[in-house]
Amino acid sequence: MGQKLVCENLNEAQLSQLNITPKEYENILNIQSAILQKLALYHNYDDILQHLCLLTEQLLPNSVASIMLVNKKTGLMSVLSAPSIPESGWKALENLKPGPGGGSCGNAVFRNKPQYVLNTFKDERWVDLRKVAFDFNLCSCWSMPIVDENNKAIGSFALSSFEHRLPAPFHKKLLETAASIVNIVLKNKEIENKLQRMLYYDSLTGLHNKTYLDEILSKNKEQILLLLDINNFSYINNTYGFEIGDKLLIQVANILNKELKYQKICKLEADQFAIVLGPDTDIKKDVEKIKEYFYAHELLIDSIALNISFTYGAATGNENLFKHAIISLKHAKGRGRSSLYIFNNEEEDICFAKRKQFIEANNILYNALASDKIIPFFQGIRDNRSGTITKVEALARIKKDEEILSPYLFLEPAHSSGLIPEITKIMIDKTFKIMADNDYTFSINITEDDLIRHYILEYLNKKSAQYNILLARVTLEILEGISASGKKNHIKQLSSLKEKGYSIAIDDFGVEYSNFERILNLDIDFLKIDAKYIKDIDTNPKSYEITKAIVFFAKNANIPCVAEFVHNESVQKVVEDLGIEYSQGYYFSEPSPLPLSS
Repeated sequence: MGQKLVCENLNEAQLSQLNITPKEYENILNIQSAILQKLALYHNYDDILQHLCLLTEQLLPNSVASIMLVNKKTGLMSVLSAPSIPESGWKALENLKPGPGGGSCGNAVFRNKPQYVLNTFKDERWVDLRKVAFDFNLCSCWSMPIVDENNKAIGSFALSSFEHRLPAPFHKKLLETAASIVNIVLKNKEIENKLQRMLYYDSLTGLHNKTYLDEILSKNKEQILLLLDINNFSYINNTYGFEIGDKLLIQVANILNKELKYQKICKLEADQFAIVLGPDTDIKKDVEKIKEYFYAHELLIDSIALNISFTYGAATGNENLFKHAIISLKHAKGRGRSSLYIFNNEEEDICFAKRKQFIEANNILYNALASDKIIPFFQGIRDNRSGTITKVEALARIKKDEEILSPYLFLEPAHSSGLIPEITKIMIDKTFKIMADNDYTFSINITEDDLIRHYILEYLNKKSAQYNILLARVTLEILEGISASGKKNHIKQLSSLKEKGYSIAIDDFGVEYSNFERILNLDIDFLKIDAKYIKDIDTNPKSYEITKAIVFFAKNANIPCVAEFVHNESVQKVVEDLGIEYSQGYYFSEPSPLPLSS
């Protein structure tokens, strides 16, 4: 059975047992009478519930009343009536999930029991709504579940106070009565229609909502979905407040609907709108129409002049339109504000393959770290003056079963996951351990990620002492961009490494900034000319001239050069003719697990 109205006449003895005075009981009966009279006269149901809230508030000064209902489809709660609560408060409570931390109302539904919270700022039942309590100064909150004919909680009636207090017996009876009245009202068919409207319409703008859009798209007929995302909306909210932001959304909705004459338009979450168009619509022309209107019209909201624009994502077809439009909107934002991106299956297939590859590589990387499968390979560096390999470069590899994976597979996910320093530490430790048994000079790659962590000098010193490695044997290879960017902490660390006795080499030189002055200031020991120019230096005049210029600079600065990607005799001949001191590449040495024998 559902809740019953307290409509029977009670004598003074019965009232005394309830700890309610005759006057208090009379007030409750008056509320019942007033609401039932309105219900009998077919008053607007919104007005009836608002009147109930206002009458209840009068019996508890310094309080506000609210009615919340559970959406049958989503299981989430939203405000049905709360005439004294501002629109921003309704919005803050929208889609409240019933549960232990869901405030008084969320707990009333979750536990199907009355909840009387004395201090919302501290009570654990308000842990998920603490910000709401502080923002609206709700000090205490009492909530009574509204139940259906099966005694299942379908909503709540609450009194929230701006001071810390607990309910007297009278207030508990008042809440029980109000919840019972709401139960009766909800049984009316017109309230069922109201619930349907709540399901399909956005309460702020009056436009259809995401639920309605899902139903349109579920019909799987050929159509176009255009998503509009207001640029810089968060700044407007933060600068002028949520009330101005809400009014802006309402005005934008009216313009799209009434001025630009879009019929199938929906308000989505936050600052997004969706427009459903016919399959033959020229999307670009429609977007231009929207752009031109908002470019030419300044929006005036409470004497505040605002110019707004959108970023657009569109998709066509009859399946997965919303998913594709969301992907398009993300691509559009990546291209820059006010851009339009129309979903392209072929491009997205490529993106999907890349994302899948990235995820797989990320998993391989984590497994390799967990199972100690990151190992150093070594590639020889030939001294072109003596004709022998005198140096080696340590290169990171992953051993996966019988397969050896190159860094091209895992460096990007390692950087994105912040794991480069972990790989560098492993490489330093394992390389130093191997190099303790031979006399090669050797190089190890150091990245910007390592320098940002400020650990590299201490870690290198620790490992060189542990394995008894002479610092003069160690060359640290850094990418050209690190030295050229000139970040003070990077330059300071590189200078400290030099002072300690480590050599510094610029890797892939010529492909980025080529800041010659900073290289001189850093007192670089080696320049490694990027493979981009070496690999075709024997056939490409441009590569030859660039390399020649680099070598000319290096010789004047007394900095030895290393040519990377020397892969055949013809390339090596040009390298030697230019007087490049060292060569590195498959022509002389393929990367292998152990250094070449001396």
